[in-house]
Amino acid sequence: MTQTTQPTWGSTSPGVPGDPSGPPPQGFGPVRPPGGGNGAVFTVGAVALGIEAVLAALVGVLYGLRFESHGGEGGLGWLFGTVFAFVLLAVVSAVAGLAVSAAAVLPLVHLGRAVARRTGRPDSPRLTLATVAVVSGALALLIGSCVLLAGFDGPGDLLVYPALALGLVVVLAPATLCARAAGNPGAPGARWRVLGRVALGGLGLLAVTAVAGAAAYGAGILKVYEPPRLTAADMVGTWTDGDGGSLRFEADGTVTAKGVTGYAATGERSGTCDRAGTWRLAEGESAGLPLELGIADCAGLSSGWGIGGTEERPTVFAWIGEPDTGDRYVLTRQR
Repeated sequence: MTQTTQPTWGSTSPGVPGDPSGPPPQGFGPVRPPGGGNGAVFTVGAVALGIEAVLAALVGVLYGLRFESHGGEGGLGWLFGTVFAFVLLAVVSAVAGLAVSAAAVLPLVHLGRAVARRTGRPDSPRLTLATVAVVSGALALLIGSCVLLAGFDGPGDLLVYPALALGLVVVLAPATLCARAAGNPGAPGARWRVLGRVALGGLGLLAVTAVAGAAAYGAGILKVYEPPRLTAADMVGTWTDGDGGSLRFEADGTVTAKGVTGYAATGERSGTCDRAGTWRLAEGESAGLPLELGIADCAGLSSGWGIGGTEERPTVFAWIGEPDTGDRYVLTRQR
């Protein structure tokens, strides 16, 4: 009687046909996920997250050009502020990328591997995405419940759950997929070549986004915000600050202030003003502060004012303290 034995795999001397040490035949048993590569997984995840943060900021800046924004544009302080903002963004993105990669991306890659081992499935991108989706849903449920416990105003607040889940998937899925690729074994240095591809791909994506945004504004598909161009007739009427203060502009060039807040050069509040004076629009479209008020003995009401808002809802404003701070005292036309 002939006894047949089933080969087992996992010993020594790989590659000999029929030898237990050789790789199992194709289709024999579950495909075990790769292991190791934690350094590459962590680094690639951090780089991918940093690129995501910078890309989100770039999209936000490009989109924000469509809306009113003031902050002392054109001055030396604005230039330094812009440079500082970019440096701060780079530092914050790097720190956040390292933290989130260690706390979320690396554990997600290991969790995907564990699920693959337990279920006998291959460690595939689809399984990684499913892992990210399940974990994101659980985190959204936990975080959303804590948020709602702090104050629940109605059924609309329940949208916090899908919004959080979707946001977590959008943030974690690309970085986790890139990190998973770095964790797969391959030729010497293959793990770190993934890092180069992710970095170059990210820089390319940033460049394409910047060029696409510039092209959209250049072609007129999107329009950079411009303040409304008001005539003297448009100015006539009552403008209020929403807190009891108002300016009443008359067609004869007089203006009456009632309860208008005054601010000192330091930005501190210096009381209210209830006086009459004069007003006029400065000539020329290049005037940075086109509205001139002349109200004696009222701090902040005798210098140039800016015009903002939209054609349908224009505003007038004065800077509070230094323009670089971006703080403004705003009144809206009510007529």
